Amino acid sequence: MPKNYTQRLEKLQKRRYDDYLEKSILSESFKRTDLGSSTKYTLESMKPIENSYTQNTIKAAENIQNNLKEKLKDEYNLVFRHQGSTITDTHIKIHSDIDILVFTDSFFTLENPQVPEYPFIGDPIEDLLKLRRKCYEKLNNTYNQVDDSNSKAIQVFPTQPKRKVDVVICNWFNSNSYKQYGDETYRGIQFLDRDKKQRIKDYPFAHIHQLKLKSTGTNKNYNKVVRILKTLKVDADYEIKLSSFEICCLVYDIDNHKLILPETSSLLLLNVASEQLGKLIDNDYYRENLNSPNSTEKVFPNSNKVVELKKLKLEVDELIVDVSKELTSQYRNLNESLIY
Repeated sequence: MPKNYTQRLEKLQKRRYDDYLEKSILSESFKRTDLGSSTKYTLESMKPIENSYTQNTIKAAENIQNNLKEKLKDEYNLVFRHQGSTITDTHIKIHSDIDILVFTDSFFTLENPQVPEYPFIGDPIEDLLKLRRKCYEKLNNTYNQVDDSNSKAIQVFPTQPKRKVDVVICNWFNSNSYKQYGDETYRGIQFLDRDKKQRIKDYPFAHIHQLKLKSTGTNKNYNKVVRILKTLKVDADYEIKLSSFEICCLVYDIDNHKLILPETSSLLLLNVASEQLGKLIDNDYYRENLNSPNSTEKVFPNSNKVVELKKLKLEVDELIVDVSKELTSQYRNLNESLIY
């Protein structure tokens, strides 16, 4: 069944709708009448969100941080960091989500064989649980919408500006590489899973660092491919169970030389994405050994996501067919330069 690109363009506009200005924030090229709807859908979806809206998302996070810092200053000296697609410029909505990592100053964890000079006397899990309860109490007394049901984050929905902010309770994990180089890129975290009463180790700053390097090394075409795949995922007529993290990782592993294309050849990135998805589907060894950008975990360690990868590839391939048909009707093709 042919895709309804009029409907898809409407969804795209809603994702980029500014409530205050009462209009969608789109590129000037979106007004063009010489481009078909599937072509316009592709190229507009690849475009980044205007920086001012990204800054508003960061502002929403900083407002929450300032509230927590002020209201808990007598008990904690809190430190904050950010993570999420907003930070890596791979988000597809004006009102994008952001994660605040909230660090306790009570303790930190050392990677073996490091030994603490002053060992912590206490229960790290209980300390983090207590901090989470305190954070929820202060946030719930400040904001109208605060959801404490998620085991890994307190979800806050501020209205000025309107965003969703996840507050994640953590402690630092000082890796051996961090000790050696003193660079926070190598510093890990342990974030709290409240319901399981455990801490989960992660290296978000290394992940962010690697994605930014990939963006720079591919003339930001890495970001374009991630955005169009995330767009196809959310606009599909069926659920595609791939996370933003998984999409970022599978695109990250594409060779840079395949992604380095001129601005006028952005449509060819669809072929690059399709090829990568096909490789992941067909090559079990490659898929099961695909590392995350920070090399700390396997992205697809088993075959559970093969069907989901096939769904996403079908979306990409159908888009390639539809765009090619539109261009052919205008005596053009995917290989031609197209200024958008």
